[in-house]
Amino acid sequence: MRRLCVLAALLATVSIATSGAQAKAPPSGFEVCGVRACAAISAFADAEPLAIGIWFGGDDGAGELSTRLVPPVPFYALHWAFQQGDVHTGYYVPTLSLFRYVGDPASPATRSNSLVHWIKLGQSTRTVLDRLTATLEPFPSPVPSRVTVGGRTVRDPESYLGLWSVAGRPTYDWPLAGFMRIKMTCNLPSPWTDAAADLRISRRGAYLLRDATVLRISLALARQVRARASLR
Repeated sequence: MRRLCVLAALLATVSIATSGAQAKAPPSGFEVCGVRACAAISAFADAEPLAIGIWFGGDDGAGELSTRLVPPVPFYALHWAFQQGDVHTGYYVPTLSLFRYVGDPASPATRSNSLVHWIKLGQSTRTVLDRLTATLEPFPSPVPSRVTVGGRTVRDPESYLGLWSVAGRPTYDWPLAGFMRIKMTCNLPSPWTDAAADLRISRRGAYLLRDATVLRISLALARQVRARASLR
């Protein structure tokens, strides 16, 4: 029953987030940024298809991912606002053909739910984004300066980035002992290190929670994480 309640809550949150956005482009369009510069797309005829593509995957077979293997790689930041001073940020990861955003992209950022969405992009959306970023240098893969598991510092923090791409079997099981938070500290906001990124290890057994997806992993790896050991 607990597992069914958790699943129902997640599905309800997704429904609220997607219905709220209504695929409407923000009035000022989008700003796409790399390390040193940004490019803008403001014409409604261009911004509206882009909004549909990055928030819902467009109409060419793309869409939201339920199982995520998302190794940290270079990326770009996208910014938009539906109200003055209420700026949202999402991330375009060209190597993986993914866009990542949090909550409802059309609601005030301070009141958006915290559900993370990873969207597989269609080719038409990729074409627009690749044109916008053609002259921009992407942000590099993040390198955490500190990682904690359950509040205690690990050895070799950079090795813990590998947990974003470790293979595992999705499951609806929820360990009764719960999870410990794996928190990464980095001076570069990214899909893997910002406040919404959610990575946790089960207190017992071999479960990894990665952005609301629970995975069964090897017991040896789970024990390494709980011991705060290097994962190399």
